[in-house]
Amino acid sequence: MTVVYQNNQTKLEKKNKDTWVLTIDWEGDTKKFWVNFPYNLLKITKQDKVGDDKKFTIKATSIKPLSVFLKENKNRLSYDNSIDMLFDIGNQLQSLERFYMGVPFIDIKDIIVVNEKHYFYLNDEKVLDIKNGKLEIDEPYKKSLYFSPELKQMRTLPGKISYKSSFYSLASLVIFCMLNTSITEDNKDDVLAPIYTSKLYWALLRMLNNNPNDRFYLVI
Repeated sequence: MTVVYQNNQTKLEKKNKDTWVLTIDWEGDTKKFWVNFPYNLLKITKQDKVGDDKKFTIKATSIKPLSVFLKENKNRLSYDNSIDMLFDIGNQLQSLERFYMGVPFIDIKDIIVVNEKHYFYLNDEKVLDIKNGKLEIDEPYKKSLYFSPELKQMRTLPGKISYKSSFYSLASLVIFCMLNTSITEDNKDDVLAPIYTSKLYWALLRMLNNNPNDRFYLVI
């Protein structure tokens, strides 16, 4: 089988033309992440338990990393694709939040695209507990274009940041995929000008507030 995504606890493999197998360490530290995963958006035809692993057999026309999907589309997501990604990944973040879990940031390599319309965050290794609205960071991360301002400013470890860091990160990723440019704390108006007053514009603006206390995920 061909590996589509893999980390220490999770593997997604292509079995044949329209069948994929998702293998999860079900007894691992991030079981809560997978219990709350949006399986309803996938066509799951079989579930097996093998030792500590749980295997889901998935039927789909295509499943590919976001990076591959971008290359196939001239390194740009359409407006509609961008809304879909914001909605799908944002809903995953909200589901995690309800169970007091969050991630500090999101990267292109963390996401897969199913049937060219649904987006899934798979990197359970970044999942941290939310305590008093904060995530405690105790290991360094490789610098990313999609860091929130508070994550960029972190100088010592361990350190604490708002769980809403992921909202800023997701918005930054959507902008990069759609407009092929990076957001900073000072260029938001210029970068977002091509989609000014759209539903996506207002959703991204809410997520890009420099103050985490005033940062929200809301798509209306």
